[in-house]
Amino acid sequence: MANLLNYVSAGERISGPAPTDLTGGYLLNINGIATVTSEPIAADAVGSFAVEGIFSAPYVGNACNVGDNLWWDANGTPYGGSADGAATNLGADGDFWIGIVTTMPSANDATVQFSLNRQNPEQPAWIGRKFFKSAVDITMVEATHSGGVIEITADAKTVTLPVGVVGMEYIIVNRVVNAGALLTVDLNGNEIIRGANLTIAATKTANNTKATAVQGDYLHLVCTEAATAWRCIAKRGIWVTS
Repeated sequence: MANLLNYVSAGERISGPAPTDLTGGYLLNINGIATVTSEPIAADAVGSFAVEGIFSAPYVGNACNVGDNLWWDANGTPYGGSADGAATNLGADGDFWIGIVTTMPSANDATVQFSLNRQNPEQPAWIGRKFFKSAVDITMVEATHSGGVIEITADAKTVTLPVGVVGMEYIIVNRVVNAGALLTVDLNGNEIIRGANLTIAATKTANNTKATAVQGDYLHLVCTEAATAWRCIAKRGIWVTS
């Protein structure tokens, strides 16, 4: 039986040295973990960093929902704010994941409340993957996009898959406000999609219809049979065949 006298803390905080002088309430990425300082910490001094809790932060992004993922954009300028960085609901290279939304910000809101490091099981953050944004129709290129997260940010756009090669992988996400965009995934030739209660026949498309679309709906596709079949290993939202 474990010795309960080994209990150290509830786990809401970690301790470590500050890389530079830090103010209280400073958001810091420590080895991939989002943390917030509890008080000012001098460079190289050991301080306390929160890894849980509800916080308010500058925000730049569109209207989103409770439970949506947030990233920290060090170069983001929030609406009406300064260029000290901001939370965003659109992931991008160089940003780091900080948690999920606990309020529902509207477009151009100056701040957002979020739960630090809390995860939503229905919305993966895909930490470590490369993100691509597109407001136009886009055709996937294996060498560029395979393994990436493709975020579509405008209405009535089509993501066209290349001829499937076993192991190709694409995560295609609707990043427009609820009921704001039709997102179409088009297959190459006679390929099909199956899995996760989804069947898209040859020469058909997979559609996240505008009326039922919710921001963050996605398809996670992996090619399992060259030039023939894609497996949907995960999805969110209502996707129908054309």
